[in-house]
Amino acid sequence: MINRNFRMLIGTASVLALAVPAMARAQDEQAAAAPGAEPDEIIVSAIRQSLETAQALKQESDEIVDSVVAEDIGRLPDVTASESLARITGVQVERNGGTAQAVRVRGLPDLSTTYNGREVFTAEGRYVQLQDFPSNSVARIDVYKAASANLLEPGLAGLIDVRSRKPLDFKGSRVVGSVTGLHWHQSQKTGVEANLLLSTRWSTGIGDMGFLIEGSYADIKFQDSARNVSQTILNRTNVPGYVGTALRYPSFVNIDYTTADRWRPNAAAAFQWRPSPDLEIYLDGLYQGYRSNGGGRNFQVNSGDAAVLSNIVLFPGTNLIKSMDASAGGQVVGGQVANNQWTDTYQGGAGFIWKNGPMRITGDVAYTDSTFTNHNYVFNFTSQTQPVRHFDFDTDQGVGGGTVTLINYDQFNPALFRWTQINETGNRGHGDALQARLDLDYRVERWGITNLQAGIRFADRNADNYTYTRVGTAPAGRLFSLLPLSYESANPGFRGDDVDSLRRFLVPTRESIAENVDVLRNLAGQPSGRPSFGDPNYVSNEKTYTAYVQARYDFDIGVPIDGLIGLRATRTEDTINGFARSTTGTGAGAVTTVTPITRFSRYDDYLPNVSARIRFDPNLQLRLAFTMTRTRPGFGQLNPSLTINSPPPICTVDPTVPDSGPNNPDCIRTASGGNPDLKPIESTNFDASLEYYFTRSGSITVGVFRKELQGFVNNFTTDIADAEFGRLRINRPENGGAGRINGVEAAARTFFRAPWLPDWMSNFGALVNYTYVDGTSELAPGLAATLPGQQRIAGLSKHVANVSGFYENRWVSTRLSYNYRSDFVVSYGQVADPALGAGVLGPALPIIERGRGTLDFAATLSPIENITLTFNATNLLGAAVSNSRQFNALGQSYDWQTRFLESVYRVGVRFRF
Repeated sequence: MINRNFRMLIGTASVLALAVPAMARAQDEQAAAAPGAEPDEIIVSAIRQSLETAQALKQESDEIVDSVVAEDIGRLPDVTASESLARITGVQVERNGGTAQAVRVRGLPDLSTTYNGREVFTAEGRYVQLQDFPSNSVARIDVYKAASANLLEPGLAGLIDVRSRKPLDFKGSRVVGSVTGLHWHQSQKTGVEANLLLSTRWSTGIGDMGFLIEGSYADIKFQDSARNVSQTILNRTNVPGYVGTALRYPSFVNIDYTTADRWRPNAAAAFQWRPSPDLEIYLDGLYQGYRSNGGGRNFQVNSGDAAVLSNIVLFPGTNLIKSMDASAGGQVVGGQVANNQWTDTYQGGAGFIWKNGPMRITGDVAYTDSTFTNHNYVFNFTSQTQPVRHFDFDTDQGVGGGTVTLINYDQFNPALFRWTQINETGNRGHGDALQARLDLDYRVERWGITNLQAGIRFADRNADNYTYTRVGTAPAGRLFSLLPLSYESANPGFRGDDVDSLRRFLVPTRESIAENVDVLRNLAGQPSGRPSFGDPNYVSNEKTYTAYVQARYDFDIGVPIDGLIGLRATRTEDTINGFARSTTGTGAGAVTTVTPITRFSRYDDYLPNVSARIRFDPNLQLRLAFTMTRTRPGFGQLNPSLTINSPPPICTVDPTVPDSGPNNPDCIRTASGGNPDLKPIESTNFDASLEYYFTRSGSITVGVFRKELQGFVNNFTTDIADAEFGRLRINRPENGGAGRINGVEAAARTFFRAPWLPDWMSNFGALVNYTYVDGTSELAPGLAATLPGQQRIAGLSKHVANVSGFYENRWVSTRLSYNYRSDFVVSYGQVADPALGAGVLGPALPIIERGRGTLDFAATLSPIENITLTFNATNLLGAAVSNSRQFNALGQSYDWQTRFLESVYRVGVRFRF
């Protein structure tokens, strides 16, 4: 159901839609008095200029593209590239960890990302994390929804290109910078953001030269708070007063805090040399850094399948317990995570642009290197006693969700808690790539063809991944009071949550765990020092060879029509090395055998594109496009490594057991791993868009699209016969069946200028967009028995809408933006259902996240020409994130998670000289 906020949003959009045509006619009348120009009194200010530039790019592009353009140097509309993308029609983001992330276009996450046209990625991944681009370093962002042959092969979702500033973009020297203070509402911490850009150019006897250098630093000190209800639903038939009735209730409620102090250092430099008007040579480099000292605090109160239950309240007409008290039969357990992460990504490149009459040739070569490292220490503990617990699995207070309180129990007493384990995990992912391309564009102007384009590209990509795991069990009786740790009450979090629930509890500090980790290791019988990464999970090399040819046509059959016809052909060669790890025995007698595995694959992709733009008049045009795209599987999914578990007793030769041994038909060993035989996920795409541009900053656009998908990847279990290891029941990713996505996009933007409106309204404007997307995919065979033949695509919201209102004059600029996305499937999975028997998995059912909206505000004040004061607030509403999940085929469900995310406030000063 569309909620109240969304109905209000649609109402606002409708009012704007009715008002825009009337204002368009009024502005057309004014334009007629002065053809080709805005009235003299109109000042083209920063927001207006940004909208004009973005609109011109969309109107004149050969592709279906939407753009965000920085209003000025260092003035992208939002704090990071990912937050700005949330304002684009058809784009969705997820907000976690104090920032916008997980960018999706038309419901899909399978993007290609480029930086100034070059492929860029993070570690062994396929794309870059767009939140790593601070706004001050971005000139514009282009989202290609229907691409062309001359662009890097787009993913299923499309391609996002981030453009940086260049020194010869400016007429002279520039010094631009800012300093901003930040406050995070949930964590109650403060931080700083700073950036500086220096650019200069000079004329010499050998041409014009320019050099630019910029750097930035950004803090992120967030805390996300969550109340979680277990997805395992207990089944009791022996509760006094309900004997014979199967009562169902979750196995626990826990309080979870995810927090981190993160910072992002970034730097970029560029050199340009134009020895003549026909030749440009350039060098540039990019560094993206990420650092995080993070942690997580969890306090889990178990209800217990043997607890004594009282004060039971059922949901009306059901056997589901809404609230109850529980005594005995349930422990309190918890954990504190100490986490360290860092990423270093470098890209350097060089190229040239040469023009000679009708010919334009460009060449570019670049090298990218990126490493992500992660280390985790998890300190687990349990209570010494079993307190009386009060549960309300769906409270009527506040925003609802599960709650728990402890009755007459001191959760801050160190004598009541005992250390149980120290777990260590880590991973390191690394990727590097050498890429080179050569492109030719020749102006023909014959036979209806305006340009012929052709090019070649080569990329040599390496990726590897390492992990480690070590578990140390604490000796008996290690109470908190006997450990060399410091303790504190967890930050209460849940600011803005009026629910009566447990919020604070005693935990060791993250810092004391990190400082005393060797002491904890030794107490748990483990050696000092961090575990080594050992053998890699996989080492991969991928080579791609690409060639394309494309023609741009332009002719008139009563109305002008232009467009593109092209074909991009790519050969991919993958060599992946991994290891099969086979374990026999258990405990101290377990023996693991490691066997190398190497796989090679080669495949070709042919990606055609055909597009047309029909210009009914200079302001009204229709676009049509047919394209084919594909997304290569991730390197981790292609990993040939296998982890083979200990064989069951029937597989072991035992003289006392008839027909025992590996030849027994029931001898099946379980295993898990990747799948080097995965094929790319393919999509055939159809787009149509009607666009009306009534001023340089005003337009109405409506589009429809369809994606026909093939080969979605899902994990499932199947039996195979392996020549070395015998019969294996292996869980791994496989290509699934077909899918489809249908959608509608609509957008309008304008400034409120018309003769019948007051003059003061001419400085107000609005931008509205709405996207409807409906998508399903066929399941991989392993899930077909537990779900219907078609499933909603995870992460896809049917309704996505944005409304932005802004006001701007010479000195003041303000913008208020509301973003809404409807409910969506977070993930699918099977859950244990005790009603079916011990250890039996129930049906695979989706976790559903409810729709919600976010509200952001930004303002600037320029008291003098070169100084601007800034204020920015994100997630002003602080709406709770709520998830739920069915736990059986009857459709019964409990709320699963209620989360409160950060609201961030920024005050700063920006200067430009």
